[in-house]
Amino acid sequence: MAIDAVQTTEKLRVSQVVSENTQQTVVRGKITVPEPKPDVEKILSTDKTAKIKKIEILPDKAIVEGTLSLQIIYIAFEPAQAVHHMHQQIPFTTFVDLPGAAPDMEALGKVTVEDVNIMPTTTDVRVFDVAAVLSVFVKVTQIRDLSVVTQCPAMATCTSELVKIANVIGSKTKQVIISSDVEIPNEKPLAEKILEVDASGEIKTKRIVKDKVIIDGAVTLQVLYVAAEPDQPVHQLHTVLPFSDFIEVPGAVPGMDVRVEVKVESAEVEQIDGPAGKLRADVVFMLTANVMEVRQINIITSISGVEATMAKLRLDHVVGENSAQVILRDIFETPEPKPEVEKIIDTAVHEIKITETKIIKEKVIVRGYVNLQVIYVAALADQPVHAMHRRLDFSTFIVVPGAKEGMDVDIRPLVEYITADKENCHVIVELVLKITAKVTELLQRDVVVAVAPPVTPPPVCPPGQVITYTIKSGDTFFLLAQRFNVGVAAIQQANPGVNPNQLTIGQVINIPCPPAKG
Repeated sequence: MAIDAVQTTEKLRVSQVVSENTQQTVVRGKITVPEPKPDVEKILSTDKTAKIKKIEILPDKAIVEGTLSLQIIYIAFEPAQAVHHMHQQIPFTTFVDLPGAAPDMEALGKVTVEDVNIMPTTTDVRVFDVAAVLSVFVKVTQIRDLSVVTQCPAMATCTSELVKIANVIGSKTKQVIISSDVEIPNEKPLAEKILEVDASGEIKTKRIVKDKVIIDGAVTLQVLYVAAEPDQPVHQLHTVLPFSDFIEVPGAVPGMDVRVEVKVESAEVEQIDGPAGKLRADVVFMLTANVMEVRQINIITSISGVEATMAKLRLDHVVGENSAQVILRDIFETPEPKPEVEKIIDTAVHEIKITETKIIKEKVIVRGYVNLQVIYVAALADQPVHAMHRRLDFSTFIVVPGAKEGMDVDIRPLVEYITADKENCHVIVELVLKITAKVTELLQRDVVVAVAPPVTPPPVCPPGQVITYTIKSGDTFFLLAQRFNVGVAAIQQANPGVNPNQLTIGQVINIPCPPAKG
């Protein structure tokens, strides 16, 4: 019985994991109680978060730059012992070893604050030493096209495995340029000279329509400048430039997964006509969108009985994916100094931020918040239009069978419904969120990507007899004579009327067997 030469294969385009690693780093710095805040008697609580601003891939390693943010609530050192709050940021830079990484690869990272210690200095009661322990994780990937054999060939023995993978539908990049005038706040002095500009990008929301990815985000600028004052002090200006854009990705449809990365390439801020309260900012950044869909395929991890070509598959295997709905309702008054509401015109979500994810056995805990903007007509004689913002916190869990602590999770929030209404002096907001969690773990397997065509042994030819043979592709009398160890003339003599130059596949001819030796 011959081995079936037909291979059942599937073409895949996957984000192959080249390397991943976690590095612990200690961040040290000093923070100062800002004026006009009072001195600190006792720190009550510290809310700590960290954010990666930039990942630069070098050969075999990644340089990670980010910011540690501290929200500190403290009792003031004063008779009333009032409770105050201050916000502080400390930049950090570290590296993560990643064997096999190269500058043209994609990088994903996350940072977790494991511990923070804040101690007062001995020289100044308003200055504190900060020591924080961060866990920095970086994964480097590369898009790879390959075909895998999904069905065991006949006459072969195979070990197979059913896996779920994220198949890349399309990966596209777009360069975006935004320019904007930046007003220096009234409480800050005018700018004499720009010293330094630091820029970082962030994706706020992303969604897929047919063949496109719609992206909303923001670029945050930190501008260091010399003030236009006699003693020329140095000041810092913080501003946020929002942006909206799209990337065409053929084949993308709603419901697929999308990952969007933003990388700032250049940021310039200059004065407009000498020292003034207005600056001009020009930012160039790259947006990269990877659209994926989960596919379930059968891979062959070992094979015997045939000659096969193996390839190493190292990617994120989808353990499970599920969704949960979150219903948010909030009643609030118009914040001071905004006027009262006469009529609500529009309500929109400006940002959905996931602040914490945690995997426990077969569940994913998710916490975050939604930033809303409500546009309304004010209850004033001239009926001006105003806008107000509101933050809604949420917490939920999603059941994902097979999820375990230590696995990776990707969260995709989606606003399904939003409305706002006025009731007496209050605004009532209702919001329905769909939170989808996809849990993955690293899968590393050697898989079969090709099977060599089988070699069919020649049929047994008893000495001195004649057998029948069916012509196959490439056969000639000369090759058949060599194969059966018989002369060409003998084959021609056994097939009178057959033209050796016009053989057809499937044609049956006679083959004379050579006489027995000896």
